Amino acid sequence: MNRLLVRPSLALLTVAATCVLVVIVVTVVALAQPWLGLPLQTTGEGDAATVILAAEAPTANPPIPKDARVLQLSDGLQTLALKPTDLIEEPDFLDTYPEMDDFFARQNQLARILRAGEVSVIWQTTEEHPQASMIRPQHRPLASLGTPYWYQLAVGFAALLIATWVYVLRPGQWGTQLFLFTGMSFVLFTVPAALYSSRELALPGVLFRTLSSMNHLGANAFGCALVGLFLMYPRPLVKPRTLLWLPLVFGLWFALDATHSAPDQDWGSRTPIMAQMLLAIVMGVVQWRTTRGKPVERASLLWFALSSLVSCSLAVLLVYVPSFLGWFAPLPQAYAFGLFLVMYLGIALGLSKYRLFDLGEWAYRVILWLGGIAAVMAMDAALLTIGLGPSLSLGTTVLLVGALYFPFRQWLLQRLLRRHGARLDSLLPEITRITFLAGAPEQQAAWSALLQRLFDPLELSVAPPSATTQPKMAHVEQDGLVLQVGGLANLAPCTLRYAGGGARLFTTRDAQWASALCELMADMLTGRLSYEAGVAQERLRIGRDLHDNIGARLLKMIHQLRGTPTAEVAREAMKDLRTSIAALDSHPVALADALADWRAEASERCEAAGCTMQWEQQTELTETPLSSHTKATLEAVVRELLTNALKHAAPTQVAVSFALQEQRLQLQLTHDGAVSAPDSWKDGYGMRNLRARLKEKGGSLSAALRDQTLLFQAELPVS
Repeated sequence: MNRLLVRPSLALLTVAATCVLVVIVVTVVALAQPWLGLPLQTTGEGDAATVILAAEAPTANPPIPKDARVLQLSDGLQTLALKPTDLIEEPDFLDTYPEMDDFFARQNQLARILRAGEVSVIWQTTEEHPQASMIRPQHRPLASLGTPYWYQLAVGFAALLIATWVYVLRPGQWGTQLFLFTGMSFVLFTVPAALYSSRELALPGVLFRTLSSMNHLGANAFGCALVGLFLMYPRPLVKPRTLLWLPLVFGLWFALDATHSAPDQDWGSRTPIMAQMLLAIVMGVVQWRTTRGKPVERASLLWFALSSLVSCSLAVLLVYVPSFLGWFAPLPQAYAFGLFLVMYLGIALGLSKYRLFDLGEWAYRVILWLGGIAAVMAMDAALLTIGLGPSLSLGTTVLLVGALYFPFRQWLLQRLLRRHGARLDSLLPEITRITFLAGAPEQQAAWSALLQRLFDPLELSVAPPSATTQPKMAHVEQDGLVLQVGGLANLAPCTLRYAGGGARLFTTRDAQWASALCELMADMLTGRLSYEAGVAQERLRIGRDLHDNIGARLLKMIHQLRGTPTAEVAREAMKDLRTSIAALDSHPVALADALADWRAEASERCEAAGCTMQWEQQTELTETPLSSHTKATLEAVVRELLTNALKHAAPTQVAVSFALQEQRLQLQLTHDGAVSAPDSWKDGYGMRNLRARLKEKGGSLSAALRDQTLLFQAELPVS
């Protein structure tokens, strides 16, 4: 058995081989019964019902014409008059046990007559006296078993194979174990029914009674397993040992039925089946309340309810409604077994959790479709009851249902399906705004906020940024609990969990919607990148022009005016020009290199002004990258603060320190000299420019007077 579980294909092959073996055995038993070749059928109702030939019987001597009434069968020793009840497919249609005992006794007598060497058939047409024809029973041909026989066997074994398939996929769950038991029970009541319902006329009484008891046992076992399934899946409602009460109670009930000790068929076979179905419905309602807030489990339960509703509705529509309304012939019982496959497929898909996230929309559509059918039938039946003719009642029904039900159905669908609140084209302005935000963190935050608003997940996580992230379609994972949204350019992939505030699952429609958003965002980001590439190329051209033209003229001026104050001014202009050109470059620089340049320049200026300089910096700063724009901003801050100190305060000591904390670079510059409280200052152009540049980069600048020492503090992000 363990090897079968390890290899699902081997388990399915073993069960399929067993099914084939059972088919062979049952077919051999069916073909072993004597065969007269008489196409018998009943006509009329009540006491006027008779048994007639549906077609001519050429094997009889003399031949029996079509529509002749078959009155009696005789083997020379005993004669038995045929009754219409001898031809019923299912003995459960009889209401009392004495009727069933009489039926099985007559079947035994008929089977004994058929085993004689020759059978005398007494028949009569409407215009003649009764006549006798002799028929020698033969071995039954395979073709005479008919389509209903093979259909019932196919349905039973298909249900068993479905149950086995689910079980080998998830062998450790109570739900799949009980589902497998329903499959075995289903075979137990379909195979005997296929054998005795396909008989030509009779089976030996003991065999027929045994087959009927097997059919009842299978139906009871199926009901117990179905109740147990709803007790244990999706969530266990009771302890496993509690399930033993089901076979104990209903097994005793079956014993009363098998021994005909119950009052009648209603109490012996029909009431326990109805009780089991009612228990299953009640347990389904309890499971629905228990799975509140569990979207996957509730979706599995919805499969159960939907499949059961569809199968039961089809049974009512095709078996019971035709006999009431007279629209068309009711579906034969043999084919009604096929309706169980609808339930089996639904329960199987629920247990195996196959595409549960796609259930919601079409499940509601199916339920409302069935509601429409029920509304039409109920309205038509009501109008027929009050005396309207068939044509008038049908027309009135279509008019009323079309005017009332279908608008209500559309309104309810819109509320149940929770359509997305925005169309894709209406999101274009917001996507454009996200695309042209200043930095990647701002873009990521806005993109995450948009996904949060559209899908309302309980949890949204952003994957770490990766240089290899490529745009890809969104897809659903973990049975609809998770929606993965792929990365786009500098936007990291996002993982959304528990859609609709945890009330529903993600569907393929959600994935398609997210993929459309991703495609639109990718196109916008591509346009943004193209724009930035053009800007960078233009900046590079401007930088080259400044370097080749203005830089060359300044360098010429420095050489020509060497030793004069004008040469120093030209040299300072050259430094500013190089800083501006460097800011146009988009390549990051090492912070350690920038600090070295700033320290050298500050030391040179302090030495020329006759003051000492103290420089401090963290060792961790040496590995920090710095964008060209941030470098230009910091360089302007250091240069402007030092210029103001040397120009206005005539300090004797200047101290500069750099530190990095939480990806923000902190600069402190202190000096003594002729200082005053910052509150008494009026910022000039230089200070206003510094504050504006720092604010643009997300930084700040402050000043304070402490013990006759002026302290400047500046900070800004290094990213």
